[in-house]
Amino acid sequence: MAKRKLRTLLVAGLMIMLCTALLVAGTFALFSSDAKVENHLQAGTLTLKLERTHLVKNRLDDVTGYMKAEEDNTTVDFTAATTENIFGIGENELVAPTSSYEATMKLSNTGSVAFDYVVNIKLTSVSNELAEQMKVYVDGVDTGKHLSDFVADNSGNLVAIVSGKMAKNDAAKTFTIKIEFENLDNDVNNTAKEKVVEFDMIVTAVQRTAE
Repeated sequence: MAKRKLRTLLVAGLMIMLCTALLVAGTFALFSSDAKVENHLQAGTLTLKLERTHLVKNRLDDVTGYMKAEEDNTTVDFTAATTENIFGIGENELVAPTSSYEATMKLSNTGSVAFDYVVNIKLTSVSNELAEQMKVYVDGVDTGKHLSDFVADNSGNLVAIVSGKMAKNDAAKTFTIKIEFENLDNDVNNTAKEKVVEFDMIVTAVQRTAE
C-alpha cells in the first residue's frame, strides 16, 4: 500500500492566507503478499515574517502641546495578527496639522517556498475630513493619495501600495509607510477637528511556483 500525504502550513504577516490539507491514499497488488512500499511527501512551508525596524514620529507632546520629534529603533514583530498599530499611536494620542508617522517595515521569507506579496492599506472607519487630509507616502514618495482613498472598490479590491516576490533565499525586503496631517488653510484644517480615523495595513502572501 502506498500513502501520500500533503500538508501545507502557512503563516502570513497580518492576515489573509488559506491553509489546505489534502490526504490521498491508494493500493496496488504485487506478486508477493509480503511486499510493502511506503512513500512520504512533506510539503514545504510558506512563512512570511513582518517586522518594524524603525519608527519616526512628529507628534503633539502630551505636556507642552508643542510638536515633538521621536525616533525608535526597536525591532517589533508584527507577524502574528495584532491590534497594535505599526505607527505606535497611543489610544488617546491626538494629531494636529504637521503630525507625521513613518514606519520602516521588513518582510522576510522564513519558509521553504517562494511567494508573491502585496501590501494594502484599508480604511476601516467612515471617511471624513481627517482621512481626506492625511497624506500617504511610500518609500519617501508622495503617493498622491490620502487615507480617504484607501477603500475597497465594488469588487472588494484594495489599493496596493507595495508588491513584489521573494524566493526562498532572498534577502529581506524593506519599505517605509508614512502618513502626514497636511498643514492647510486654517478653515480647511478646522473641519478635521475631533474626527477619528481607523485603518489597517494588510499583507497578503501567495505561493509562487515560477520565476
